[in-house]
Amino acid sequence: MGNLLATAANVALNPTLLAVCERRQPQSFSRRSIAKVVFEELARVQAMRSPLDPVSIRLLPSSLLAEAGIKDTVFMDAVSRIEGRYQMRFRDEWLLDMQTCEDLIACIADHMFDTVDRSEQPIPPPPREGHRVAALAELDSDPANTDAFPECLALEERLQGLAEAGLVNPFLRANQRVHNRTAEINGREVVSFTSFDYLGLAGHPDVTRAAKAAIDRFGCSASASRMVGGNNTILDRLDIELARFLRTERAVVFPCGYGTNASIFNHLFGTGDLILYDELAHNSIMHGAGASKAGKRSFRHNDYDQLDALLRDLRSSYRRVVIAIEGVYSMDGDYPDLPKFMAVKKKHRALLYVDEAHSLGTMGPEGRGICDFFDVDPAEGDLWMGTISKALGAGGGYLAGRERLIRYLGYTTPAFVFSTACSPPNAAAALEGLRVIEREPWRVTRLQENSELFLKLAADSDLNTGSSVDTPVIPVIVGSSTRAIHVSQQLLEQGINAQPILYPAVRETAARVRFFLTSEHTEEQIVHAVSAVADVLSRC
Repeated sequence: MGNLLATAANVALNPTLLAVCERRQPQSFSRRSIAKVVFEELARVQAMRSPLDPVSIRLLPSSLLAEAGIKDTVFMDAVSRIEGRYQMRFRDEWLLDMQTCEDLIACIADHMFDTVDRSEQPIPPPPREGHRVAALAELDSDPANTDAFPECLALEERLQGLAEAGLVNPFLRANQRVHNRTAEINGREVVSFTSFDYLGLAGHPDVTRAAKAAIDRFGCSASASRMVGGNNTILDRLDIELARFLRTERAVVFPCGYGTNASIFNHLFGTGDLILYDELAHNSIMHGAGASKAGKRSFRHNDYDQLDALLRDLRSSYRRVVIAIEGVYSMDGDYPDLPKFMAVKKKHRALLYVDEAHSLGTMGPEGRGICDFFDVDPAEGDLWMGTISKALGAGGGYLAGRERLIRYLGYTTPAFVFSTACSPPNAAAALEGLRVIEREPWRVTRLQENSELFLKLAADSDLNTGSSVDTPVIPVIVGSSTRAIHVSQQLLEQGINAQPILYPAVRETAARVRFFLTSEHTEEQIVHAVSAVADVLSRC
């Protein structure tokens, strides 16, 4: 029963786990079933090989991966997909010296299953009143019947598991009102540490005034793609002002930050190219890489030395190679050593793609992002992606960089061409937000002071904040998903809204409650929050 409750807490509501897990299939622990999964995934990456790789051969357990044309790059892509199918992670040491298909099959057989998984006839739980489990087999015979989707039933079971564990669903909490850093939830005022509104611009009077004026002038929606009727003078001006603020040659505003990442990698990189991304990169980057026909592989978090070694071995086999990193990582609140990554990029003639969703407005003395923080010329990079949905208090994404490349991407990227443009009030809010940052530089300073204060108080209270430093993203690592949900629930009862982050978004032992600091938080609110976390953790 303990395992059931832990599972409910760990995976309830995480969208990456809504597919039916491979380990739940009948006889999934058998060598035949494991071999089937392994051969499916290895055959998939075989088809994605570089034109310079050997011709694919039929895979057998004894097949050598190298001779089958499965290089390290695409092998790790197969490993990532196998991890998703079995809902767990390979340890680095398991993958060392793996040479044949049989090595991978044996590794899964040895490490992916426990005695519960191997039970030939697991005893099903008693059906709950009103539950549709008994009808699943009958319903599943009709693929057009949405009630038959096992994903839907799995979600319902997980939600029920939360309730049975005495835990309140921490997600989709509805704000009834938001003012500065306080919100009303279920009729009660709470201090919110869940907002990306780092500089307090979403409710700034000048920003809201600009948004309202844009509605009066253009309406609430752009009502078309920018290419075919949805463009307006506010968006054109925002492109120009973003490029100036970021100190790049050109910028173009996209309708959505997630869509920008998810679209650009598939659009710009294909067969014969290679995408290397940080293992903690945002889901949108991994989604975009996964959709591309390019080779792809992750590298250890912020490890430019490993990246250098990978490129030394792999660069000659590919046409274009892009390195994808983030300015600030939104789970851990740390950041890359940008000059080191730029040195690796130059050494190996690669492109550098930096997602600045959480570094724009938060890093550097003027809040211009990670280049401002390191005093680096943005021209040394290639693609600077970001959002106007966080520090700028609006909604949308952007790409910035060299004139010719950004112009090309602004005419051809699917997420730009085929999506309704960023709405007039959002564009106007972001445009005014840029101006407010320059008129009121104290906002960036106060944000950085508040972040430093939270970290200091957390350290004084022996709270584990991981690798967070110099950013407003601060996790308090509590060690399990169940405990993270419990801590978040207890904090809400004390008037503090901070969200739990659960496995598999992070490792189970690294489950956490995450805090986003803003320039609007007061010293009193920060002191109270840290004190409350320490008190709750001491009692659970």
